[in-house]
Amino acid sequence: MNRRRALFGFAAAAATIPLTLQADEIATWTAWWERSKKYTLAIADAMPAADYNFAPFGSGTAEGVRSGDGARTFGQLMQHIGQAEAFYVGRFGRGGPAPTPPSGDTSKDATVKYLNAVLDWSVAVVRQLTPADLTNPVTAGRGNPMTGLDALLNAMVHTGHTRGYSDMYLRNKGIKPPSYQV
Repeated sequence: MNRRRALFGFAAAAATIPLTLQADEIATWTAWWERSKKYTLAIADAMPAADYNFAPFGSGTAEGVRSGDGARTFGQLMQHIGQAEAFYVGRFGRGGPAPTPPSGDTSKDATVKYLNAVLDWSVAVVRQLTPADLTNPVTAGRGNPMTGLDALLNAMVHTGHTRGYSDMYLRNKGIKPPSYQV
């Protein structure tokens, strides 16, 4: 019983701590974005150029991907990471328009160039944010409204989730993925 009271007391005390975001937290988010960029580019670099059109099943067609009967090619998958970054980080309306993915070109050269550009842009936008940006609502485009913090978390979770697929693409080609970098 005493343990239960102690836990309740701790929870009540924790609830009174103000949940404000400080400017140094923006530096922390920026550092996460820089590490994510470095790791994403290491994965993109690990796949040989000749295998950027590899899909573990199906042919990478949009309808095959939508229906679940196909998978993106490696190049499409890596560009999808960049497109999602642009979508979520673009909700802040900072840094001008996000770089545009190469139209119809999922080669290694075009994909790595695009990833460098869009991930540099994302880091620059995150660096410009203020604590207020994280608590204010951002336009969600489609879906439910979200706060800036929701947008950042959605971007990071999506990138991590999608980057996880890339490990399987590499392993299917007999390539050991780069070690996770935190």
